[in-house]
Amino acid sequence: MSARSRIGAWLDERAGLDRVWQALFARHIPAIGPARGWLYVFGGTTLFVLLLQAFTGALLAMNYAPSPDHAYDALRYIESRVLLGRFIRAAHHWGANFTVVLISLHMLRTFLFGAFKFPREATWLTGVLLFFAVFAFAFTGYLLPWDQKAYWATVVGTNLAGELPLAGHAFELVLKGAPQLGAATLARFYAFHILWLPATAALLLGAHLFLVVWHGISQPPVRRNYPPDQPGWQDEYRRRYALAKEEGMPFFPNAVLMDIVACVLAVVLLTALALHYGAPLENPADPTDVSYNPRPAWYFLFLFEALKGFPGWLEPLAAVVLPGAALLALLLVPFLDRGSRRHPLDRPFWSGLGAAALAGLSALTIMGARSPLTNPEVRENQGIVEGKRLYRRLDCGYCHQVAGRGGKIGPALDKIAQPHPAPWLEAHFRNPQALVPGSVMPKLNLLPDEINALTAYVRLLEPKVSYTPRAPELFMANCAVCHTLDGKGGRVGPDLTHIGSVRGTGYLRRYIADPTRFYPNAVMPSFKNRLTEVQIEDIARFLKGPRRQPKKS
Repeated sequence: MSARSRIGAWLDERAGLDRVWQALFARHIPAIGPARGWLYVFGGTTLFVLLLQAFTGALLAMNYAPSPDHAYDALRYIESRVLLGRFIRAAHHWGANFTVVLISLHMLRTFLFGAFKFPREATWLTGVLLFFAVFAFAFTGYLLPWDQKAYWATVVGTNLAGELPLAGHAFELVLKGAPQLGAATLARFYAFHILWLPATAALLLGAHLFLVVWHGISQPPVRRNYPPDQPGWQDEYRRRYALAKEEGMPFFPNAVLMDIVACVLAVVLLTALALHYGAPLENPADPTDVSYNPRPAWYFLFLFEALKGFPGWLEPLAAVVLPGAALLALLLVPFLDRGSRRHPLDRPFWSGLGAAALAGLSALTIMGARSPLTNPEVRENQGIVEGKRLYRRLDCGYCHQVAGRGGKIGPALDKIAQPHPAPWLEAHFRNPQALVPGSVMPKLNLLPDEINALTAYVRLLEPKVSYTPRAPELFMANCAVCHTLDGKGGRVGPDLTHIGSVRGTGYLRRYIADPTRFYPNAVMPSFKNRLTEVQIEDIARFLKGPRRQPKKS
């Protein structure tokens, strides 16, 4: 006996490799056919992409720091310094999208083919729980970059969790780890993402694969070719399925080759997307920037759009009750759609209900993608962005407050920075004691570029009412004919120079859109059909102030 044969015999005797091979690959399955066979590759491809996610996620975790002070910089380090770091992060990002698409297609095929019916009810239940786990992976992984999109989308998501009846507040606190989203939240999401969810998914995946092998792959349904719907039809189904397996085909190589081809195509497409588009990374998270437009990932857009159709007091219905009922119905499908009929045309009610649900989700997703921004998009200078990062890296918030957050050892920067010119701030950052004798602020030993960036950031600190550069033009084109602002404009209507000190942005926005809501006999025309919602919001923020004065040449 050759050395190779002896090693094989030794492994088989101790690990039972031959029996594993016989159980997993040498088994027979019903004949599927070349056309329908491609509809059965989604499950195997989902498993393959999940394994890729585990691999790329483990590589990212080796260089990631789950704290608000370091998470964003860790990703910058991964993308700029780690070998293939940019590609690995992009592959993980696109792999998450692929997983959502593939598992959704697998669930859809299973539902349409009636493959959740006897004897595969438990297989369906473990599959649905895996489906939930994939979305939990997506939700918890969303916060980890700690950029603007991650932070504000998670704020919205955790607030929705708080809408749960009875236990909502407790559940929200479990997710956040603290009353406000911050370091505890990031640590918890990281633990969920790399510990709890992988362990849960591994158990569910093991159970699901065992049940798939135990019961076998369901055969494609044929119209009116099933046992009569009467007591005992399960025995007839078993007999027919056993016969179909005998007359069918071996799982290897027929079905395995199709899965391999699908996995190779997935890798090629994933690699192309990762290399061409990379993974997005916005500005670092800024909890004080309430002007940011929170937009979830595309697979949560349906919920984002659905919430718009419900007034505030009905938000729990859209955020919790309806999605909860839909998820419960998904779990109970095998116990609601019972009987031997499997072809979608022979189950018109359930097939129609599934088609309607799919159409509704698709429509809400498209509407959510096309919906206008809720706030004007204010682009920040890159130097100011670097100043924000430097502010956090130096831990300036330990001594100073911004927007009411931070320490009280030094003055609040958003209240004292504006009166000081840039040269004074630059000199202060260069040597605080030389400019202000007795100052407790230490010398920071900053580079010239760092001093400029920090000065630019501090100079623009103000109450978070931001507007685009077009806001003054919009006001002059639409409002200045009748109203005076800062000494310029018409006198038909009241002077709006100080309106921001007595009216909030929300009031101003609603008044500009439709003055008759406040004064039925108002002379001022409605602008809701003349300007977009974003333009109206932009003017309201401009009026609220403080307004940036134009630079003198």
